[in-house]
Amino acid sequence: MLHSFLLGACITLFYDLFRILRRIIPHRTLLLSLEDLVFWVLATGGIFYLLYYENNGMFRWFAVIGAGAGMLLYRKTLSAPFVGLISGLINAILSLLGKVLWKMSAPFRFAWKKGRNLGGRAARRAAYRMRMRYRRVNSRLTAWRRTVKMKTRGRFFHKKGELDGKKKGGLP
Repeated sequence: MLHSFLLGACITLFYDLFRILRRIIPHRTLLLSLEDLVFWVLATGGIFYLLYYENNGMFRWFAVIGAGAGMLLYRKTLSAPFVGLISGLINAILSLLGKVLWKMSAPFRFAWKKGRNLGGRAARRAAYRMRMRYRRVNSRLTAWRRTVKMKTRGRFFHKKGELDGKKKGGLP
């Protein structure tokens, strides 16, 4: 009976560890379901162990009642203060650690911000220079195209009926 009582208290203590984890790290439904599945598989293993080794594999109601009483007594007396104290302590430590890391990372954040600003300024300057270079090259190409057209127009494009300055149909 005492072992079943202690098993009930241990199962509830183990579930409280899951509750502490859930208070520290928010979970979604899928992860909550997986955690509950793991808990119940382990709790079933503990109960099976109790029934197999302590009761010689026989199901006895006093073992079930003892486990239930252990769960209920632990839940009503120690569970709430234990979960509140441990989760509050871990959250306070994580908060303090976060503040310390935030302070320690201040020079890196400052350098990152300055580098990003300088990088943005340099990128804007480079973009402006590229636009100006594109315009300059484009105007040079347009001028080159025009001169090529003007030079080749007289050579390849003739008046109707002329071929390289000679009349069509005449003998050379």
